[in-house]
Amino acid sequence: MNFFINLYIKILLWGFLANWARDARSQPINEPQKVDITFNKTCSIVFPAVIKSVDRGSRDILAQKAKGVGNVLQLKAGKENFPETNLTVITGDGILHQFTVNYSSQPTALTLDIGEGSNSKKSIPLIFQTEMTETDMENYSSDIVQSKRSIRFIKEKQYKISLTLLGIYIKDDVMFYRFRITNRSNINYDVDFLKFYVQDKARIKRTASQEIEVKPIYVYGNDKSVKGGTSTDLVYVLTKLTIPESKHFDVEMFEQNGGRHFELEIKNKTIVKARLLE
Repeated sequence: MNFFINLYIKILLWGFLANWARDARSQPINEPQKVDITFNKTCSIVFPAVIKSVDRGSRDILAQKAKGVGNVLQLKAGKENFPETNLTVITGDGILHQFTVNYSSQPTALTLDIGEGSNSKKSIPLIFQTEMTETDMENYSSDIVQSKRSIRFIKEKQYKISLTLLGIYIKDDVMFYRFRITNRSNINYDVDFLKFYVQDKARIKRTASQEIEVKPIYVYGNDKSVKGGTSTDLVYVLTKLTIPESKHFDVEMFEQNGGRHFELEIKNKTIVKARLLE
């Protein structure tokens, strides 16, 4: 009796493994394509679907998604004459795209369209993250910085520097976050970066599984430097989001070549009170 039970279990296991292997082989993975990039020009790859993940084989590749466009990846060389490396991109249609990347002082093409087939000649349309144009976002942001603040008491202050959230606004699927950086010291504050993260409330240390970075699609104002004794208002435009109860929204601001760093927490109850832009 035990012999037949064991045999039945083995048959089921073999069937499962065979189906798994078949499914793994059926996953869409494109053959590697060659991409040449250079140091002083930007190369762009246009994908047929929104970019979900980018993995660089080397730090010699500088890669970023084009602002406001979900299916365009911009590439530039971090240094000249780097050795051959690779790039892997996963798009929203479930396809894994692989590239071999080489340095060229004069690339033959600065734009690469990734069609359904390697010989596709059809131009791929751009997939915009929002129907709002950059001019629209600039105009709304300009009006916002001239309006009265709509949020109080969300502020981080030390080293005679303060980072304050003054308001959150929404138009369609786009949200506008207004911040003020005030420098009461005599030393200029040079901003290295200002980043947004969705993070777990309870965390021992930061891990990739615990945080998701949210990239702005537009920035209004001087986000590079705040001179001593001055202040500046900035508007960061993000795609619409709300936060689960188990998480919170963090804003980090780091000083370039300095130690004056800040972390500002924005709770979901604040986000859902975003004011509607007419």
